[in-house]
Amino acid sequence: MDEQSPRAAMSRHRLPVHSTTLWTLICAALVVAVHISLVARGGFHLGSYASGVATLAAFVLAATYSLRKRSLWASLRLLQIAAWLPSSIARRIAYADRLETWRFTHVAIGIFLLLPLWWHIEAGSLRASTVEVALAVLVALLVLSGVAGAAIQEFLPHAMRLEPDHEVRPQDVEEALVLIYHEAEEAILGHSEKLVTAYLENIRPILRGAEPRLLLMRATLTGADPSARRCAPLRARAAELGAEAQLFQLLVDLAARKIRLEQNRFNLTFGTAWLRLHMALMLLTGFAVGFHVLGILYLDGL
Repeated sequence: MDEQSPRAAMSRHRLPVHSTTLWTLICAALVVAVHISLVARGGFHLGSYASGVATLAAFVLAATYSLRKRSLWASLRLLQIAAWLPSSIARRIAYADRLETWRFTHVAIGIFLLLPLWWHIEAGSLRASTVEVALAVLVALLVLSGVAGAAIQEFLPHAMRLEPDHEVRPQDVEEALVLIYHEAEEAILGHSEKLVTAYLENIRPILRGAEPRLLLMRATLTGADPSARRCAPLRARAAELGAEAQLFQLLVDLAARKIRLEQNRFNLTFGTAWLRLHMALMLLTGFAVGFHVLGILYLDGL
């Protein structure tokens, strides 16, 4: 009997939803639907302690995704166990341990924890003290930063692949920028004063300067080439240089590539900056949750 290829085998276990943004919206809609059906119409009531414990458990489960990304210890042990199981079960276990599956699970837990939190607030355990209000704000910011990050991680890789020039590592971008500058400086050696003057007035400011972040953000969101508007007038000036027009066009091409690489660097920074914010909010939220729990236990004399 012919065995299926690994790709075909894995395709049978693909998630039904491939977009993290769409998955987030589905989870949010389910949270609202469950709350309406259970509480607004069904009269369901979960006490403050039960809803608080459920919310705390959801926070802990959501945090396991961060541990999974930073440590392979649990994955290695899981794969060792899967090696002793039938191949069909082992493939399912291996797929369940993929970062993609963990990410979708993390998003689902992060959205669904709003449900017990919602019940916890309605139960009256979150009074209008400074700590509790700060906790509610931190949770809202944490969830919003996660939703924004999911959309960024889904959109940016596709947008970056459309760029004519792009690198996948920030250090590669920096090296390419240095090489472009040196290539341009060497290209004008031994040429006419008119060409050198045109280079110093028009090309070098681009190579040495920095493009406005608003321009780079607009180019990322629209998928436009940020170098087109800046370099189009320069290309029209090439005819003024006569025999050296072709060389000036080459210099303009280098300037255009520099701008595109600058957008590449902006995208790489933008794609990771939200994660630092998300982690900072997670730590602050964890501290606020711990302080809230200790406060409740102290007030109840436990």
